[in-house]
Amino acid sequence: MDILEIAKSAIDPIPFICASDNGKTINATLPILEAKVDSLPDGMDAIIATGDLQGVDIQNRQLLGYRLAEVLARSSDRGLIPPREKTGIILSGDLWAKANRRGGVGDVRGVWLAMASRFSWVAGVGGNHDRFGNSYHEMKEFKSRARIHYLDGEIAEVNGWRLAGISGIIGKATKYFRRPEKEFIKLINNLVKKSPDILILHEGPGDPDNKLIGRESIRKALIHTQNLVTICGHSHWKVPMTKLPLGAAVVNVDGRAIVFRKK
Repeated sequence: MDILEIAKSAIDPIPFICASDNGKTINATLPILEAKVDSLPDGMDAIIATGDLQGVDIQNRQLLGYRLAEVLARSSDRGLIPPREKTGIILSGDLWAKANRRGGVGDVRGVWLAMASRFSWVAGVGGNHDRFGNSYHEMKEFKSRARIHYLDGEIAEVNGWRLAGISGIIGKATKYFRRPEKEFIKLINNLVKKSPDILILHEGPGDPDNKLIGRESIRKALIHTQNLVTICGHSHWKVPMTKLPLGAAVVNVDGRAIVFRKK
């Protein structure tokens, strides 16, 4: 998938509230951007990618992800974006939030299921603030749900495309949803060898030349990739996309949703 352009103006911005660094509740807006691409999986008219929805809907005080699912479905029904049954969703993690406190960990299965109930499929990874139930059994049951493709060192075949993903971030294994750096990079290398079309990460590579924050070791692991789109978040970028030296795209969906559709 070659990303030809990403619009700067939002289709249907969503107001929400979130916690600032000092713990105060502030107003913010989630932009929905349209991107033009040269190809999509068989039978798909769009893929929508989003992540780091760390806020709360102003009206119903639910997680922002629930509101986004409603708005995207409404936009589809109004013809602003492609039909729901021909649209897939990619989630790059960190869908949990509280309006009055940053950080924390919470169950985000409901957001995934809200997306899956409205669109063709959902594929993605967990972020370091996400939980998927309280036990191995609950996680296993969630992963077995129809139209759900939770990825952690795996590849899912969806409509003829190979979607790879790694959940969590680099860090001490004793902490929640973290892996040692060597283990994380080994997983990336193993997945890249299998030639996925899209790689979904929570923590992604940076671009030091353009002052875009990310993990340098992940950038080095992906530096030689060409026909790959990496979708990530965790660190917010002022721009939604950069490219690696050989042309592979890195798309940052931290605090934004991007609708990829054919030109």
